[in-house]
Amino acid sequence: MMTSVILFTLLALMLLIVLSWFGIRLLRVMKEEAMGTDLMKETVPLARLPVGLEGLRILFISDIHRRRIDPGLSRQVEEQGGAELVLIGGDVRESGVSLELVRENMRLLSRLGPTYAVFGNHDYDEDIEALRSCLEDAEVKILQNRYQMIRLPGREPFKLAGTDDPRTLRDRLEETLTRPLAPEPDQSLMQLRRGSSEPPFTVLMTHDPILAYRSRQSGIAADLVLSGHTHGGQIVLPLFGPAMRTASVRKFRVGWFQLPAPVAWQKTGPHKVRLLVSPGYGTSKAPIRLNCPPAVHLLILTKGDK
Repeated sequence: MMTSVILFTLLALMLLIVLSWFGIRLLRVMKEEAMGTDLMKETVPLARLPVGLEGLRILFISDIHRRRIDPGLSRQVEEQGGAELVLIGGDVRESGVSLELVRENMRLLSRLGPTYAVFGNHDYDEDIEALRSCLEDAEVKILQNRYQMIRLPGREPFKLAGTDDPRTLRDRLEETLTRPLAPEPDQSLMQLRRGSSEPPFTVLMTHDPILAYRSRQSGIAADLVLSGHTHGGQIVLPLFGPAMRTASVRKFRVGWFQLPAPVAWQKTGPHKVRLLVSPGYGTSKAPIRLNCPPAVHLLILTKGDK
């Protein structure tokens, strides 16, 4: 009897050691995955892309949270041909993250090209006005339910719009697409909007893709929508799927989606709205990921209807 008890105890102890080793090993793997810096270069076909925007290169990053951006990212981007525009999809921080770290991250990005950002839900964890000043100091313009006509060297002007955070119900889509960030003194930009029945080519940033679900009846008056928030589920378990099961994750977990365009747009031909949901760069709650590595996107726009 005593021998059986000792044997059982030894087996239980061995099992505990094996499980502990496996758990520690898995945790190490998850931490390593979370700290990766994958630059995903993708060609994005868009049906209404003007000739003057063919090959436009956009760097998109979202959900940085408390990560320090790897300085090597700049080198990766330059090795891939550089970026003409840098877009930030919100959550550049969370509670407890210093503005100095945010400023350092933003300056690294703004050195790559003209930079615009929208706010995410975690950006409101602390003083939003202090964050606004921090971003502006780093030469990052904020689109908060506003748009701006963008004119890059050698490029046709286009509309860049950004909503405030949908997660906290601060977004105003109609206002975003109709109210400029600042008055437009360049009359050629005004003529671009008023001189043609064809709406201008539009890129929309919104932190949470749930906006697409809310707008499923009316459609979104944009050609390309860029978002994040979901982290791709962050921890994706075999067979079970993402550990996080929020509405956004269930409907738009990660990757590319096709959305209906507004009915008014259909008068000039069939239009499709493309939505990208990024897995993000940082993490929430814990610096771990599983089967869902972080990503930064280098998007090359091209004319096409795929």
